[in-house]
Amino acid sequence: MHVIQVNKFHYVKGGAERYYVDLSAALVRAGHEVNHLAMAHPRNIPGGPLDRFVTEVDYRAHLGLREKLRQATRTIYNRETARMAGEMARRYGPALAHLHNIYHQLSPSVIDAFVRAGVPVVQTLHDYKLVCPAYLLLTEGVVCERCRGGRYWQAVRHRCLLDSSAASLVAMTEAFWHRARGTYGRVARFLCPSRFLLEKVASFGVPRERLEHLPYFVPLERYHPAPVPERVVGEPVTGVFVGRLSREKGVATLLDAMATLPAGTVRMEILGEGPLRGELEEQARRVCSDGRIRFLGYRAGDALHDTIRSASFAVVPSEWYENLPYGVLEPFALGRPVVGARIGGIPELVRDGETGRLFPSGDARALAAALAWMADPQAGLAALGEQARRVVERDHAEAPHLRRLLEIYAEVAR
Repeated sequence: MHVIQVNKFHYVKGGAERYYVDLSAALVRAGHEVNHLAMAHPRNIPGGPLDRFVTEVDYRAHLGLREKLRQATRTIYNRETARMAGEMARRYGPALAHLHNIYHQLSPSVIDAFVRAGVPVVQTLHDYKLVCPAYLLLTEGVVCERCRGGRYWQAVRHRCLLDSSAASLVAMTEAFWHRARGTYGRVARFLCPSRFLLEKVASFGVPRERLEHLPYFVPLERYHPAPVPERVVGEPVTGVFVGRLSREKGVATLLDAMATLPAGTVRMEILGEGPLRGELEEQARRVCSDGRIRFLGYRAGDALHDTIRSASFAVVPSEWYENLPYGVLEPFALGRPVVGARIGGIPELVRDGETGRLFPSGDARALAAALAWMADPQAGLAALGEQARRVVERDHAEAPHLRRLLEIYAEVAR
């Protein structure tokens, strides 16, 4: 089978890109031909000779008024993307297009181009952009569903995108434009990594017959679990957070929880970058001056795995409707239990007392209690970590994921 994978970033920026890259490799290993359509960027991983890259779009760059207007129109309908998609469809013969995060930099114009060329389209939903102009169903730090029923003007009213009226206006216009044109109605199947996301977008009116539950997979051969470090009497246990340092990830709540724990209970290592890093580091210095919270920056590959393995557990304190976060899947694959917020798709992975500990999202006191529970020698972290690894082996292995995906491809192609 010939698959054209489409994602705006061609490097690992987050969970969507992790899946996009891993899926490409899995399809190639299985003997399929894979080409890519993405955005040009200095960090792109090496591409194949038939891959195509549209001009880079950086919405955070300082631009003049004319260039801002030009980029706004590209957000709604990027003609360069449509042209490249059409050329790929014509040049490479019969194919199927698998879309990921196409919004803004590539735009939904890619859907029109592939469908016009007779290429069937499926899309993995990594977030809620299908029903929310600002991706996250989150406004002013609080879960929000105000745009339900196509009331996209709420995005401008609450400055939902980048806290900018102009950016939110563009996002609102994009949402109204493609709703009126029925653009997403041309996608044959939407693949939903979590049941929560499937039910949520269905509740917004996306037809259930076009929704398919297909959890992410983990290439287990790359993840080498190790026993949870033995608790040393008098020494704190180590927790680790891996993710973007932005408001919806709940790191500020994690720091507040750490501040209430007695010294010598838990130390926390924060891995990641993001717009709130400076603010969060200042908060950590203010609430925990003893150095038990460390910010280690971005890590990937072996360095990331080694850091997770050196910890006793991971923490995912999210305050938005997480889909199926790699912040849980990767520690599980490395044999580490997770303290997770009871929100979105997280409870589909973290089972209280079996693979970790759940707490009400946004509740610093409850999070502190969960961290203290993990620090108790009676918690049995080694057994929790072993069970977490078994969950990944059973539910998130590559072979069954690929088998079901190829069945979906075949159904759509017919």
